[in-house]
Amino acid sequence: MKARFHAFEPEMIEGPVYACGDIHGRLDLLEEFLAWVAEDAQGPASVVFLGDYIDRGPHSRQVIEKLIAGPSRRGERWYPIKGNHEAMMVAAWRYHTDFHIRNWMVCGASATLRSYGTGNIRSIPESHIRFLEDLPLGLDDGERLYVHAGVRPGVPLWRQLEHDLLWIREPFLSEAHGIERVVVHGHTPEFWPIVLPQRVGLDIGGYRTGSIAGARFDLLVPEARLWIGSQTYTINNLNL
Repeated sequence: MKARFHAFEPEMIEGPVYACGDIHGRLDLLEEFLAWVAEDAQGPASVVFLGDYIDRGPHSRQVIEKLIAGPSRRGERWYPIKGNHEAMMVAAWRYHTDFHIRNWMVCGASATLRSYGTGNIRSIPESHIRFLEDLPLGLDDGERLYVHAGVRPGVPLWRQLEHDLLWIREPFLSEAHGIERVVVHGHTPEFWPIVLPQRVGLDIGGYRTGSIAGARFDLLVPEARLWIGSQTYTINNLNL
């Protein structure tokens, strides 16, 4: 299979940027996060969803429908990006081979199928598949790179592989990546958000813990505000 590189063009964003960790079928937690954004921003804001909207939790279909509908609050823009679970669901639906279906099923697909009211993958509307298929692999705001899994250390931003952006753990988690961006990501669940000078990890396994993590970032400000449930925390060691 030919390697697929992904190049990022910085997005011109005004106002704060809010990032949401992995949702995994928890519509209730997504609604809590969006309520915090509305209360905290009190004006225009951009919201980046870091992927893995489906599987494991009970409301995958409803989460997708929420993302397709988009924001209802005036001045709010949403940037959902693709996670590895969305890639697996699309591949299973498109190719419908035992290999692709089995790969998806072992990663929590049965919960997604139940949210559609059936165990038949063909019950998933093609409009949902197209939405997930067309999701971008990340967002670059000029200071931070938002991707699902991370980046390959030592590889220029313009030569990052799609597979790494969706799936990488090591060596990204333990090595300096060398990219002139703070990488904000999900994918690897931790007990608590990981905040290091070059990366912020926001996956805290919400589908099983009952909490998802979010963060607020402001341009030209080398700190962020973390949100977990009803609590907020300020962090200030980002390497901008």
